[in-house]
Amino acid sequence: MTFDREISPKMIEALDLEYENGGWWRELADHDDMLIAIRNKYLNVYCNGCNIAKVEYKNNKLTASIHYKYLLKKKIESSPYIECKGGHFEIASHADLFISSLKAIEDIKYSTKVYGGIEKTGVHQIIRANLNIVDTEIALSATDSENKNSRIDFCAIQEEDGKLILRFFEAKDYSNKELKTQDGDAKVIAQLTRYQNLLTQQNDAILSAYKKLIHAASEINGRNILGKDWATHPRIDSLELDHKPSLVVFGFDDDQKKGDVFKKHMSKLCDTLGDKRLLLKGDANEFKSGISTRNGKTLCQYLMNKRGNN
Repeated sequence: MTFDREISPKMIEALDLEYENGGWWRELADHDDMLIAIRNKYLNVYCNGCNIAKVEYKNNKLTASIHYKYLLKKKIESSPYIECKGGHFEIASHADLFISSLKAIEDIKYSTKVYGGIEKTGVHQIIRANLNIVDTEIALSATDSENKNSRIDFCAIQEEDGKLILRFFEAKDYSNKELKTQDGDAKVIAQLTRYQNLLTQQNDAILSAYKKLIHAASEINGRNILGKDWATHPRIDSLELDHKPSLVVFGFDDDQKKGDVFKKHMSKLCDTLGDKRLLLKGDANEFKSGISTRNGKTLCQYLMNKRGNN
């Protein structure tokens, strides 16, 4: 698989025309709960971590496809119960049950709350809170494209020592068993190591792809296009890639944070990754330090200092 992030000028022109017309595309591009990621020759639209639409340019027209599970209406006018006679359901009108337009955003969003889950929803909140995030649900290999559970969660551009650095992040809810250490390293460490190898192998292709993404994103009208704010940065052409992905952990409360189990697992992760690559916040909405910036004391540093004082 060749890693790329590029869409054609004709598709950009069609998107901007649809936006100006105030149609379904503007609804997606400006809605507060949507995120739009550029892929190779198409776009993905995300809500609560769910890929709700694939937008393409085919035969000189914009097209959008959406999984049927997101199309059930939140409320229907008739009875919600459907009779079954002789083993067959009697549905008078399918149109009464299913959303008929992408402009019905609230109904689509309602379905994503069911299918997204706490981890995907948390990642979505982090991305909404950090404008420097330029991509999400990133398949670094053909295997990742086929397996939705092996895509790295997001990447962001950070300024550090006068340089622009592209960094990748894997995010986990604290309940995820892959964070827990047993006799050896937690499973997430092997996952991060695999991502590190792929980032190292594809350094040039990845940097080239994201420079294309940033340029394309800047030309698409709409607030929700990931990466659109970087095109005019004076150092964007000298963007560098950090091959070592970071781990983001959220979804724990104060009691858990003070407990021995939390300290055991998080301290082990911190020993392996270091304090700059392990970012911990109880609430996903609190994530800014470490993603929007590398400055500021992290909980990982707190754990290391506390252990050193004992």
